Amino acid sequence: MNDGASNWRVFPWNPEAEDGAPFSASFVPPQGHGRFDLRSTAVLYLAERREHAVAERLQKYRGFVLEDSDLTPSPYRLALVSVIMAERVRTAIADCCDPAVLLRLGLRPDELASLDSERSQAAAAAVHASGHMGLRWWSSLSGDWHGTALFLDRVERSALSWGTPEALTLEHPAVVAACATLGIRRWRKPRPGRPPGRRRRVPPA
Repeated sequence: MNDGASNWRVFPWNPEAEDGAPFSASFVPPQGHGRFDLRSTAVLYLAERREHAVAERLQKYRGFVLEDSDLTPSPYRLALVSVIMAERVRTAIADCCDPAVLLRLGLRPDELASLDSERSQAAAAAVHASGHMGLRWWSSLSGDWHGTALFLDRVERSALSWGTPEALTLEHPAVVAACATLGIRRWRKPRPGRPPGRRRRVPPA
């Protein structure tokens, strides 16, 4: 379980946006198809490691060359921001990596890990109904990465502290680490005298 150190989120950042407004660090866009999305409330997804937060956004580029322009998928560039949860929030999160917690909640690991969003969302709804403020689970990208889904109808805004966003570049350490784990090649400017390599883009999502 995360010991209270920063969690991380990647989002398209407008430095001029007010807190809570679109393209601000704390804005949660419309949902419905995410693994643990709920109909009754917005869900904030956070990663315990920087490279995990980045990897969740870049995973579709596996097998392709990541270009700098790919880090600006909207009018605004992707940024990484730290989020610290108050103690009262951390202690109210169901650690679903713990078999004893799953047993108490009456859930099975395959329900949370399912690629069928109806099953995984039903599991999240059961955690929400039990009174928890969120749930912790491992990433579908790697069992070494864990994240938290926070139920925002249970979490006061004052219970989350937001850091200063860092705009992502191809050389940002978290981008480098995420690409290394996912097997994504980063585009590099060719050396003088050498022909440019082939640059292949990802088809539209």
